[in-house]
Amino acid sequence: MSKQNPLEKKAQKILEYLKSHIRYDDGFLPRPFFLEFTGSPSAGKTTTITELDKFLRRQGFRVLRPQEGAEVIRHISRSTPLYNLRTGLYALSLLVDLSHGHQYDVVIFDRCIFDAYCWMLYWKEKNQLTDDETKLIQTFFLSPFWTAALDAVFFMVCSPKTAMERELRIALSRKLGETTNPQTIKSLAARYRYAYKQLRPDNPNLHLIDTTRMDETSMVEKVAGVVMDALEKKALGSC
Repeated sequence: MSKQNPLEKKAQKILEYLKSHIRYDDGFLPRPFFLEFTGSPSAGKTTTITELDKFLRRQGFRVLRPQEGAEVIRHISRSTPLYNLRTGLYALSLLVDLSHGHQYDVVIFDRCIFDAYCWMLYWKEKNQLTDDETKLIQTFFLSPFWTAALDAVFFMVCSPKTAMERELRIALSRKLGETTNPQTIKSLAARYRYAYKQLRPDNPNLHLIDTTRMDETSMVEKVAGVVMDALEKKALGSC
């Protein structure tokens, strides 16, 4: 048996200090809670995330609100499915990495893997993806390796009329965007409703919130109530 050199001895002593059962035991130090928000434009997603983030931080939680993929991935044109694939992969990489650490208590994603799933329906309708390609990509994003980490997912939708009123309330220009116009909003909301109906039986963590008749306060309170119930149930179940 070869003799251990002094550097190896020191390395092992340091490792023994770091690799305590507490530091590496996910049962003792649970992973963060993960939330995803997605949905059609101007349905209240960003407002809800902002208020939920503020509430949790003021209660003493360590909360991470990662930058949305659309704000990071700007070098790829939005006219191709590759764009939504890339934004989905951006969020997915964060989800996987953060689920193996304990730095935060709650992570709130502004669009993540279920958002990528839904966008593939859009590109299929645009004939930029075949049926087989769509199924392959969607199956990837629905892998239990990462869907199991999301504790609550919210599909937020509203009517095109309500969405446009909210979109233009304080806008500097009346010019409509590629996705912020009545026709596109209507079709996007329909896709989220369809995806919810298809996915909900196997994913009880999904929630569909129609904010058409909600003011900001009732919308935020509704979502916050569902979030706290879901997290409380998981916390109590692990005790």
